[in-house]
Amino acid sequence: MPVLPPFDLLHHLVGRTVANNSPELQAQLQSVVCSWPVSGEYGPGSRILYYVFVATCVLARKTVWLRNACLAAALILPAIAAVHGILLASLHRDGAVDMDIYGAFQICSIGILTAPATVRLSNTYFNNPGRNVLFVWTMLLLAGLIALTVEFFRSQTAPCIDDGHGQPLYRGTPFPYGDAMCGMVCTVEDGPSSPMRDGSADNIYVVPAPNILSFGAATLVSAACCIPGALSMVTTYHKILQTNWSRRFGGPDADEVISGTNGATVGGMKTVNNGIGRLLSVVEIPVVRDDPSPFEKTLSS
Repeated sequence: MPVLPPFDLLHHLVGRTVANNSPELQAQLQSVVCSWPVSGEYGPGSRILYYVFVATCVLARKTVWLRNACLAAALILPAIAAVHGILLASLHRDGAVDMDIYGAFQICSIGILTAPATVRLSNTYFNNPGRNVLFVWTMLLLAGLIALTVEFFRSQTAPCIDDGHGQPLYRGTPFPYGDAMCGMVCTVEDGPSSPMRDGSADNIYVVPAPNILSFGAATLVSAACCIPGALSMVTTYHKILQTNWSRRFGGPDADEVISGTNGATVGGMKTVNNGIGRLLSVVEIPVVRDDPSPFEKTLSS
């Protein structure tokens, strides 16, 4: 008769079998991911510096040289993060998550949500070179957010069925960093590997899955952040057409009655639009522009 294995080994095998086959038990296990950590470029220093740039654009808007310098930096950082997000989505690796998606998402989302405020502070917004650059900038951020949305959607978690001692790891239990592989292949030698994580940046670990802003929640938030970017592009293009029209054919008379209306004039509709704009500005950063657009100057003259 063969010798029975030790009781502890049987207990471990039974525990792992139950954890693998019981959906109810799997729901109680700690969700983990094989991931590369967030790069230093998205550390606290970079984020705080970006917040300072955006705040300076708003608070020091009357100091032209300081505002222009901070505005340039506030536009460059999200653009770089958007390109990084596109590369992360195009170089996706199954079975692993690059946590830089959270860093790039934070910079891109703040950039595209504050775009209406930062754009209004730019004197070159309604000039031909400036407005075209800002229009392309918004397109780039929108593409980056779409890529990050796809990458968040593709990120998957797995239950930790082995804490390094043959036992399943339940939620709320301290995570044994460095010891628990949770049944996953996640090492520098065995992979997964990414061309964006080479050399000294190839460290990969099994870590608990994000629970405050999970992958599913980040997917929804990232998709929602694309809406202001799309609306900003539409309004920007509309204002460009208005400006070009007023420059070529002159602005409309403020007292001219609009055909097909009950005596509505251009000046009256401008007043209504300004009132609606003030109501909509409640959800934006309060900004007082120093100079109106050429189209508004034409209407007010």
